[in-house]
Amino acid sequence: MPVESKQAEGGYAVIVVSGRLALGGETEKLNSAVNAALQKDQKKIVIDITALDYVDSSGVGMLVSCVTNVRKAGGELKLVGANQRIRRIFSMTGVDSIISMFATVAEATA
Repeated sequence: MPVESKQAEGGYAVIVVSGRLALGGETEKLNSAVNAALQKDQKKIVIDITALDYVDSSGVGMLVSCVTNVRKAGGELKLVGANQRIRRIFSMTGVDSIISMFATVAEATA
């Protein structure tokens, strides 16, 4: 699972996740990217999952952990680009009620 970080307008850190977000090193890469943004005092974070194909319970748990850490730091975390299957998983697990979701990075950073 490649994880790429970049800047967007409005001071948002954008973390792009693609492939799989599952048990193992994949979830740790996401956690490291979010923590790196927080260490740089970037408290507005967007995770772009447009190219994410698969997420398991460990991936869902890591997303919840990330949003908790960002909120504890006084920031906000938004998700972008969840496909229908992943949205259904987020709905079943209640993640959609704790993380704001948007269709595009532009919508999330507006």
